Amino acid sequence: MVKRIISTVFAGFRDEEDDPSAAPWRRLLRISLPLIFNQGSVLVMMFVDRIFLSWYGINEIAAVWPAAILCWTTTTFFYSISTFINLFVAHYHGAGNKRMCASTVWQGIYYAIGAYVILICCLAPLGRHAFEWFGHNPEVAALERTYYTVLISASLFTILNNVTASFFTGRGMSRITMTANIIGNIVNIVLDWVMIFGHFGFPRLGILGAALATAIASVIPPVIMFSLFLGKRYQEGFETRRTWSFKPGFVLHLVRTGAPCGLQDLGFLLSVSLFFMLMGRMPTETLAANNIAWSVNDLLNLYVQGLAAGAVVLFAQEIGRGRFKEAEHFIYLGLKILLTMALVSGTLYLLIPDQMLTVFRPRLGQGPSVPFETILVHGRVVLRYLAVWNLCIAMYFLFRQALRGAGDTRFFYFTAVLIDAGVFMGGVFLILKAFGANVTALWTYLLFYMLLACAIYVTRFRLGYWRTADRAHLDEGHLW
Repeated sequence: MVKRIISTVFAGFRDEEDDPSAAPWRRLLRISLPLIFNQGSVLVMMFVDRIFLSWYGINEIAAVWPAAILCWTTTTFFYSISTFINLFVAHYHGAGNKRMCASTVWQGIYYAIGAYVILICCLAPLGRHAFEWFGHNPEVAALERTYYTVLISASLFTILNNVTASFFTGRGMSRITMTANIIGNIVNIVLDWVMIFGHFGFPRLGILGAALATAIASVIPPVIMFSLFLGKRYQEGFETRRTWSFKPGFVLHLVRTGAPCGLQDLGFLLSVSLFFMLMGRMPTETLAANNIAWSVNDLLNLYVQGLAAGAVVLFAQEIGRGRFKEAEHFIYLGLKILLTMALVSGTLYLLIPDQMLTVFRPRLGQGPSVPFETILVHGRVVLRYLAVWNLCIAMYFLFRQALRGAGDTRFFYFTAVLIDAGVFMGGVFLILKAFGANVTALWTYLLFYMLLACAIYVTRFRLGYWRTADRAHLDEGHLW
């Protein structure tokens, strides 16, 4: 049994590069399924973290979510820029430039180190005091500060995980990254159990244990992938040990290319975070219903980002080969699959909402002040909104990532300022002034915002500006 498990794990590290001659739908599913599985494994890890902390104490479970959201908000700009390493590798792979695939990863490592210095020196100190600024309970704020401090200290490895994975996912080898991240997730779950509750002689560390477990586990995937990157197989084919020299021109190009998208991601995250912050002002039953419905939706729609990422990798590879028609085909193929699955989940929300929400009854039906039947009434309404939301978010992620994959990124300055900051954030405050903290008004405006964003991204893609975007970086001599 042990031998079979070990052989299965190492099978995940076998070279399984993309085959351009395979059927498009087969190529898309083969590269996307491991990415989808990655999304699921992360969701399970977060779920276990929350379960363990809910067993440990009320203050701990109250503190972990705000601290995690603040940490992600702090790092998202830099993390978004690092995702372009994946697209550059895909372009170089499509163009047949193996040496540049390796050099790109090295430049991503240098970028990650520089971004980490900025995070730790400039942004982390501000984040540590944010909980008091928002008037959180002092006991909870102290726990939030502990969790945030440990996670932000380990943020280097979160960015490095993205960079090192790009060498494989950019070439269609997503099974390797899946295996490395599953190993990291398993370690995180085990360390959670040991360090939160104090098993095997460890002290009971509570939320500090959860943060340390996550931080330690975050080191494992990038170390595994970087070791493979430097291994004999890739040194012979890609010269991974000889292309480490620092190329400041490439790093600057990476930042210029990714900064508009990083700003847009930050704007989107701030918009959604603002939405949930405002939901916290609702009555308890409304807030509970919203959180339950959103949890159900997360589980049923964890495929969206993985499938969109797989379609965009193949899209970028075909652009690197100069085959724009084939590249566009992968985007529309991904769209058909995403919309079909969104319609299936939306139908379930309309037909059997109570059965889906009742799964959470044992945990949320304990308090007499919040009758679960009342939660069901509000939950049905939220699920109807989510049925439309899923159609929007499928188009949003796919076409937004496609524009990035093609290098059409300066456009994102426009969407970050006008759509995220202007339309959504400005509109929400007008909604609050006109209707107060009303769940129907907020959800309706959230869908309006998503429909407008989708229309803009789809229109931009169909206009075809991405076909003439600057891709001179495919020429090795262009930047240095």
